[in-house]
Amino acid sequence: MPYIVCDPPAASEQIKYYTMVGLPGNPRGTLDPTGQYGVRHDITSLPPGKYELMCSACNDWACSLPSPLSFTVPEKAFVPANLRLVF
Repeated sequence: MPYIVCDPPAASEQIKYYTMVGLPGNPRGTLDPTGQYGVRHDITSLPPGKYELMCSACNDWACSLPSPLSFTVPEKAFVPANLRLVF
């Protein structure tokens, strides 16, 4: 599955969530529960298209400057029609 991830923040930054402007609904990304990443956001259900994402890390006081990410979700794979054996 495809995910958007970032490096884990320093504990002293006390990051609570991530803003994700540029995705449908501008969701809040939550901290990765495994601690391997700062944020780990599943993008499996995104519709095909080009995305320009700006992500910021936020604590109780403020959010960081946004970090950009551009990516394209390709069209779904072709579904074979009339599948059969031929001898």
